[in-house]
Amino acid sequence: MAVVVTPAEDNSADRLLQLYCRFIGVGYLAYFGLVLHQIVAEAPITSVWWVPLAITTVFVPGIAMGAATFRRSWQKPTRYAAQAAALGFLVPVLLWLPAWNGQVPPMTYLWISAIPGLAGWCAAAFWSPRVALAYTCLLVVLTQSLNHLSGAATSYLVPDLITNLGYCILLVGAGCITLRTGRTLHETRSRAPKDAAIAAAQIAQITERRLFIDLVHTWVMATLLAAARQTLAEPDLRRHAQAALARLDSLAAQPPTDEPVPITEVAERLSLAVHDVDASSVLRIETDGHAALPCAVVDAIAAALTEAVSNSVRHAETCGTRTVFIELREGSVCVRVADNGPGFEPAQVGDKRLGLTAMKGRVEELPGGSVSIRTGVGQGTTVTLKWRAPRREPEDIRALLGMRQPAAWIATSGFLLGMALQAVTGRSGITTWWPVGVALLLFIAAAVALLIVPDDPMPILAAVPVTLSGPVAMAFVCSVLPVPVHSGTQLWPLFLATTVYAFLCVRGRVVLGWVGSILIAAVAIEWAIGTGQGFAYGVMITAIDIAPMTIATIVARTIRPAAYDIFAVRAEAIRRAARSAQLAAATAERSTQLRTLDPQIFRLLETIAADGRLSEHDATTAGLFEVHLRSVARAPGLVHPIIVDAAWAARRRDVDVRLVDDGADRIDELTGPQREDFLRWVATEIDGCDPGTAVTIRVNPRRRPALATVVAKTLDSTRRRSYETATNLTRAPVTAVGATPATTAWT
Repeated sequence: MAVVVTPAEDNSADRLLQLYCRFIGVGYLAYFGLVLHQIVAEAPITSVWWVPLAITTVFVPGIAMGAATFRRSWQKPTRYAAQAAALGFLVPVLLWLPAWNGQVPPMTYLWISAIPGLAGWCAAAFWSPRVALAYTCLLVVLTQSLNHLSGAATSYLVPDLITNLGYCILLVGAGCITLRTGRTLHETRSRAPKDAAIAAAQIAQITERRLFIDLVHTWVMATLLAAARQTLAEPDLRRHAQAALARLDSLAAQPPTDEPVPITEVAERLSLAVHDVDASSVLRIETDGHAALPCAVVDAIAAALTEAVSNSVRHAETCGTRTVFIELREGSVCVRVADNGPGFEPAQVGDKRLGLTAMKGRVEELPGGSVSIRTGVGQGTTVTLKWRAPRREPEDIRALLGMRQPAAWIATSGFLLGMALQAVTGRSGITTWWPVGVALLLFIAAAVALLIVPDDPMPILAAVPVTLSGPVAMAFVCSVLPVPVHSGTQLWPLFLATTVYAFLCVRGRVVLGWVGSILIAAVAIEWAIGTGQGFAYGVMITAIDIAPMTIATIVARTIRPAAYDIFAVRAEAIRRAARSAQLAAATAERSTQLRTLDPQIFRLLETIAADGRLSEHDATTAGLFEVHLRSVARAPGLVHPIIVDAAWAARRRDVDVRLVDDGADRIDELTGPQREDFLRWVATEIDGCDPGTAVTIRVNPRRRPALATVVAKTLDSTRRRSYETATNLTRAPVTAVGATPATTAWT
């Protein structure tokens, strides 16, 4: 289904920023409602002016920022409000000590120390990530220091700092990555389709070139060679020529396509590929009958199968048996060609056989493709061609939040380390430690699952254990807690579970996140009632978790769908550009390749198809064409009418032309003018060779600066020339060999 881009979706960065600021504004509202009772409770320990100042500088700008996102021109007022909220948080923090009257706070933490992450989120909206994270760390250090200076916190400062730093960095860092991803997507919106189109065109050229080489090698060259050497009976030779002509006609008549091929049609094509080469092969096919396979995969497997059967016919004993097994399933192909012929030693063959090399390269270049050959002298040969659709994880909220990046693991590890330190240092009154250790392990497993489990939403089989980890861990810890607790940090499972459930919501399991939050609250309330501390105490220690869960739910319901839309729009633009470029490049390359076949080749094939034999003169010509095509097939980068025509004309003059391409597609990386200049240079070099010359044109490996080298040898001398993209020609002396005196010339 096509994705329609609306004006709001056109700028990914602005849309994400708008949603991001909106949900932070809701977070300020939620936290204000939750901490209002604590603000009232702490009011007696500070001067009367401090509480109004704190509410005005902390909550009002944050709520105003969220409201500003609903305006038509929202960017400027939202920016001002966000920066006011970020900097405004620092004002009551710095003035708290002067306003404090020395009384101990009524709870184990100051209300202002519970929300520095909100200010960090505001900073992340419009500041650089480094500044926003550094500012968040400063706020955490200041607020936690106030907790301990005031006597509210009775635990150790370092574990509290590590825990809160890890928690805030985790959340603010996720916000930074979200906004950066949105900016990156927007900046690359116009560039990505162009890059994809270029890459797709290059791949299409290579694919079409190799498809053509496979066809020429398996059918055209094999038929010409058999006719030149008279190695096949007339009926077999006639059938091979007819098949070669049919495939060439089909290639010329059918334009390239990327439409999936139904498995029933795939089975027919592969059956034809086998029986055209050897009608006596025993063929067995298994299919599921309902799926379709990519066209590129079908082309590659069919070409490789034809080559495998052809090799078996050519090299196995005529009295041997040949079995072909084909298994077609949705997303997978398995083909085995087995014979009981003489076999061969793979180490001795290496890359010498053009057909074997082309067969392996064709399949193994498919993502998920593989070729294995099991053989040995006197042991027969089994060729197995396999393809399995590679698993591609969809772009989802994990990519947007950077949950696959090393930074996510670092932040998560730091947060878990802080919680572990809180658990270990909060040992007062706890005599049995193994339940605490079990609880930590459960939470660590849940956090790791949130990061590594693929698919979106998170699979239910993984999400349910994550949901249950909280109440189970809380039950273990509650079984050994002193009553009353000696420190609020001893209730660390509540804090850690809320973080886990918040990210579970973000992973698409909002209902399970809330179920887990309710279950862990139920365990805490049951523990409070069972130990005589009362229902109200249980509600009080768990109510604060409502705010982060509300924010996580808003993220899941707003930013998460936006992430899908952004990725979908971008992917659709890339797909369309790539598909268009791919088909255009494939069509052009197919036309180019077909033009490289001399009309005489078609005449020879038609003669063989009609008569089953050639005259002596035509047999000589067929052998010459086979040598010519083999040389061209070994140098796919040099397959161009300019070079092919020059090489053929030179061979007719008794010039031994050898084309070698070791450049791993270096020629395809040239610009249009560079490529035309290079091709003309190669053709000129070939045209300048005298009869009896052996000339080798080699596209050099990437490690060599020169793009290509020409070496022309006669009985008397050797001439070398090289071609470099930047400087075009380089000069090299001619070195004479043999009895003729050395001469020097410049090229």
